[in-house]
Amino acid sequence: MQALVFWEPAGLSLDRANPYAALLARALEAHGVRSVAGFREQLDREWLRAHRDQFDVLHLHWPSGLYHSGTTEETTRRCTAMIDALTFARSIGYKVVWTMHNLYPHDSPCRDLDHLARLGVTACASAILVHCHHARTLLARHFHRTERVFVAPHGHFCDAYPNRVPRSEARARFGFEDRHFVYHFFGNVRSNKGVDQLLEAFLGLPGEDLRFLFAARLCTDYSERIVARARNADPRIVLRESKFYANEEFQWFFNAADVSVFPFTDILTSGSAITALSFHCPVIVPAIGCLPEVVDESVGATYDPSRSGALTQAMSAARSIRREALRPGIEQRLRELSWEGIARTTVEAYRA
Repeated sequence: MQALVFWEPAGLSLDRANPYAALLARALEAHGVRSVAGFREQLDREWLRAHRDQFDVLHLHWPSGLYHSGTTEETTRRCTAMIDALTFARSIGYKVVWTMHNLYPHDSPCRDLDHLARLGVTACASAILVHCHHARTLLARHFHRTERVFVAPHGHFCDAYPNRVPRSEARARFGFEDRHFVYHFFGNVRSNKGVDQLLEAFLGLPGEDLRFLFAARLCTDYSERIVARARNADPRIVLRESKFYANEEFQWFFNAADVSVFPFTDILTSGSAITALSFHCPVIVPAIGCLPEVVDESVGATYDPSRSGALTQAMSAARSIRREALRPGIEQRLRELSWEGIARTTVEAYRA
């Protein structure tokens, strides 16, 4: 079986793209499935007809990446062409599978069109993969799909990033002492990440022994504003900023922290939280989306974001967390996020 996988512009790469698709592709090989990177230009009737004998499955992950453009007119045209191509693909025997990583694209300027696009993809799909049971409920509620839906969790990233730097060395790099308790955020600073709330919560916590390791990836005007505010907000904030972090750099940040904090305001599945757990770093996350099905007291803490002051209270309570004490629970959770099990479920979806 051969699948054409529509992932990111960098394709199925462990180095230049989110490693999810590459790790899944590697696990699928053991089941006789070869994954090939797909791109928007291939969602064309002539191309699909000419390559029908080569590919069995078209696997979509981020549909919006196949049609979003600089103008509403072009976005609409590309969206229509995508649905037309998927409908044609089904008519000539391709399986079409969508993994619903999020309910809607974050920061999208055309939510109504995104909704119509997802309705179209859902109607074309021979099977849909979701990361949790809550996502299955949302799929039925928003896109009216209840049949041939498969639940496969977001796999761990233990094999994606180097992890050779000892914790003591990582902490020393940022000037942390044994007495310091280090909160940590790593990744894209986007509006749905709640970094402004995290900054406010940390500034409200008393304690000279507290530190906030803020590894910001600058990607929007919003991120520039948040980082500018953090630069001089509090001497306890250790700020690092970049437009790109190499895979080798991840270990320094996650191994230096006592707990990673990701106060999302809108999320379904979090690769950031999975990355932290893959470095055996406990996490604090809101109890929204799929997160409560991944995070409990054995690997960190959740909080109710609708309750005033809940993030501050969760961060204050987290000061009692000791990484090594939670390591057995995190290792058990990582076993539950094995790519082998995810690959088996994916093959079921491909054959549905």
